[in-house]
Amino acid sequence: MQGASVHRVIDPRKAHLLFRLQSARRVNTRHGQIPLSERMVSELPHAVVDEAKRSLSLTCRTRRVKCDETHPICKACSKKNRPCQWEAPHTKFKDYQPAEATSSNSASAHGGDGRMNVDGLDGTDDEGSLASRSRSPQANEDQGGHRAVPSESDGTSRSTTDLSPASIAVHSPGSPFLVERPKLQSSISVASLLRHPAEATRSHSLDDYQLTRKEAQLVHYYSEYLGRWLDCTDATRQFTLGVPEKVRKCSVLCHSVLSFAARHRRDDATADAAYQRCIALLIRRLSEPSASHDETLLCAIVILRFFEQLNVPSMTGSDAGQHLAGSSAILRASQGNHYVDPSAPTLREAAFWVYVRQCLYKATVNQQPPDIDFSLQLHPKPSSMQDSHPLARLRLDTAWANQMTWITAMIVDFCFEAETPGEQNGKLSRWNELWDAVQDWARNRPKGFDPIWHGVASVDSCFPQVYFTADWHAVAFGFYHFSCIMLHGYKPGPRFAIRTVGTLSNKDRQILEHAHAICGACRSTPEIVQLSIILCHTIFIWGPLMLDPNERNEVVQLLEDFERLNVWPTAWIITALKMEWGLATNNSF
Repeated sequence: MQGASVHRVIDPRKAHLLFRLQSARRVNTRHGQIPLSERMVSELPHAVVDEAKRSLSLTCRTRRVKCDETHPICKACSKKNRPCQWEAPHTKFKDYQPAEATSSNSASAHGGDGRMNVDGLDGTDDEGSLASRSRSPQANEDQGGHRAVPSESDGTSRSTTDLSPASIAVHSPGSPFLVERPKLQSSISVASLLRHPAEATRSHSLDDYQLTRKEAQLVHYYSEYLGRWLDCTDATRQFTLGVPEKVRKCSVLCHSVLSFAARHRRDDATADAAYQRCIALLIRRLSEPSASHDETLLCAIVILRFFEQLNVPSMTGSDAGQHLAGSSAILRASQGNHYVDPSAPTLREAAFWVYVRQCLYKATVNQQPPDIDFSLQLHPKPSSMQDSHPLARLRLDTAWANQMTWITAMIVDFCFEAETPGEQNGKLSRWNELWDAVQDWARNRPKGFDPIWHGVASVDSCFPQVYFTADWHAVAFGFYHFSCIMLHGYKPGPRFAIRTVGTLSNKDRQILEHAHAICGACRSTPEIVQLSIILCHTIFIWGPLMLDPNERNEVVQLLEDFERLNVWPTAWIITALKMEWGLATNNSF
């Protein structure tokens, strides 16, 4: 009886107490210090024990001694004069407090069955070894304090959201259905979401349900036009082909797709209603133990990030990035083994690469290091993948495209990381490594990545014409030129603090040559949205160097067309450019 009483009062979330059982089978409860039985310990969830281990110093864990968890040096290590080492912090879902929607208008007034044969299984990718240093992500602000509409059912139930404009009234202030958002009841590591699910677990809910006609139209719209946004480096098109199959089994994913599609169609009332419903379902779903095995939550969050970006006020560009905060730990995808597969064989890994690209946008606009764990290494290397199956090319193309994405992310991190005194020689060596990685990729990539046609500028355009056979070839092309721009602009070495106005150096001309390539690709294939997204954030690096009025005018036209066709807010970028160019923001060129 006493044991049963003790079992009730122990809080399994106090993980920092549990690992101490290795040295002392006693813990404190409200009734005093009592022993824990072997049965009670064995019944504790593995996630709790793992969390307990992470709270102790690595030195004490290795020596199996008691740790008081004092930072930066615990008492046990201090007494024995031993180096006290700690594990890097893990980002938790508890830091993610999604808020309800506000439309931009109101804000402004598949993996295959077979695996490929891989040479050198014990090897790691060159780019991964370049990124061996680890940096913990900056803490994201808690977005709590908002209000959300509670769901009358969990994420496995049938959608009952009324997507008509009249349904918005249910969410108005003072509504009896509007209650305080519940606090999340668990802190699930997002990294665990990308690990392969254990047997008897589910990747999404099991209850099938029928979509309404309007919902089906929005899902069809997503598969026709928007899945391409997320699959731009995935030749297997998992977000286009796989996600629409899963929306009938997971309401969180369903409503993220509905909100994204409705927003792109400029149906703000429907988009906001679907978003409100999605957030209410998401909050409840995150508190369930099975959430750690649900890949659809990862997909939903990266899709919600696109909804969030389309919701940014066009004139101000203010972007809270709260869904980036919610999915930032996706970059701990291979935290257990420190590897990530560039061929993205699963939907989990495909979501990882979507997040990397989303993170690059925000990092470049704000000129800050991307929130990415660069201790991750790419494995297997694309050059080691061999398979005679006709569909093997899809995985190879995906791997090569994502390898270029990863190289770009490392370069952005290198260029925007804080300067450390006395490391100038080390930075130059690192710059050379990154430059070699870019050039090695360009030399060794499959021939299919070459443009099928490339022409110089014509009377119709200041920029070259370039055409590709696949989105992932074009996007890799864009990231290649972006990487070259960054490396040219941030090469370590002496530089003048003041430069001659109105003139371009040789380095500036090299940067503009790569910028022209990006602009030409955008103009030639505007349907490849990721190219225009690359234009939007890289312009903050090379935009001020553009002196030709015709080139400026054409860049502005590209940005205006992007917002008109895809609802991506660019007016604030145009305003910033004109101010940088010393032009009146209300004047044409």
